[in-house]
Amino acid sequence: MSRRLFHIFAFLVGIFALIPAVHAQGQFKGEGGKVRVYSFPSGNDYPFWAISKLGLDKKYGFELVNVPGQPGGAVATAFRSSATDGGLLNWLEIARMRTAGDQVAAVTPFLQMPNMFIVPKDSPIKAVADFKGKVVGTYFRFAPEWLLFVASAKAKAGFDPRTDGTVQEAGPGLLRGLLDQKQLQAAFIFYNLAMPMIATGEYRLVTASRDLLPDVGLPKDILLSTVAFREEYVKSNPKNVRAFVLAYQEAVKHLATNDDIWVEMLARQDIKDPKVIKLMRDWSRAVTLEKFSPKVSEETQKIFQVLYSIGGKEALGIDKIPDGVIHPDFVK
Repeated sequence: MSRRLFHIFAFLVGIFALIPAVHAQGQFKGEGGKVRVYSFPSGNDYPFWAISKLGLDKKYGFELVNVPGQPGGAVATAFRSSATDGGLLNWLEIARMRTAGDQVAAVTPFLQMPNMFIVPKDSPIKAVADFKGKVVGTYFRFAPEWLLFVASAKAKAGFDPRTDGTVQEAGPGLLRGLLDQKQLQAAFIFYNLAMPMIATGEYRLVTASRDLLPDVGLPKDILLSTVAFREEYVKSNPKNVRAFVLAYQEAVKHLATNDDIWVEMLARQDIKDPKVIKLMRDWSRAVTLEKFSPKVSEETQKIFQVLYSIGGKEALGIDKIPDGVIHPDFVK
């Protein structure tokens, strides 16, 4: 080898040796320490579990602590008591909290409107118009997705399910029993409860709530739930929050392309039937959002106006969406 070629070879070896170091220097890192995020282990906590499972929190320089809990008032209590730094809140919950003076804001989207209207397999109900005059169960008559159903029925089929039928409110876990006992003709139910029912062949899907959005002039990929953080924490640990968002986005990408991880992840919820695993995996992928839409604030205002026209302040708890529901630093 000539002296010139030897020097070129040595130079290239040195360049390639530097690549890992340059990459490491370019890896974004948080301030470090624990980041507590309130999630629902009985429901969809999948990206948060995956962050820990895949070590993405360590990759981005923080330690994720998944704070287990249930949806509802307990989430707001955890935020207000500083028992968590962030957690799952839908945009309406954030708007209500901000109106009440709680400084919380969404830093990443989570889910579209994912839940489902299901009926027994031999039901005559095929579309929204067929719900007229029927006994329909819901876990909460003021839930945004239920109000969307009312708006869709009025816009598309010219009836109001609240008056042109019977609405029965019950806990999510009780709705299946009421269907089995034929006390309900249809139910609006969480999708993680609906999928095992559909897999039996005894029940079928009529519509998912997100598929009703075009009936009121909105895109079906509009967000419902988010991961929000206390603004005090965002101010004191901005890099940790940014690192969490990056870890979340990487987890969502991994879950979208890797099937094997779903088997272990769903086994935690005693979901082991391959048919149910596939249904849960495919639908979860379809409704999970990686990044905010550039029009997220505009879309949220539009869906608020639709729901307000149906339920008013009684249902929504507020007359308008306050500023700051979506943290401006994370809509990019």
